Amino acid sequence: MLSGVKCTVDQCVYNQSLHCTAASILIKIQGNDVVGTSRGTLCDTFSYRNPDHHNTHT
Repeated sequence: MLSGVKCTVDQCVYNQSLHCTAASILIKIQGNDVVGTSRGTLCDTFSYRNPDHHNTHT
């Protein structure tokens, strides 16, 4: 588990009590190549907690 990585995405299987339990994470930019705010990033490690949903990110 990564130490100190916090997550507020309730739907992610790796979120346990607001801490990321993934062995590693990949964070990519979204939209254009300019990240001006935190909204410009995307955690590619995200995996739905509910198996009825599918991760559409490749």
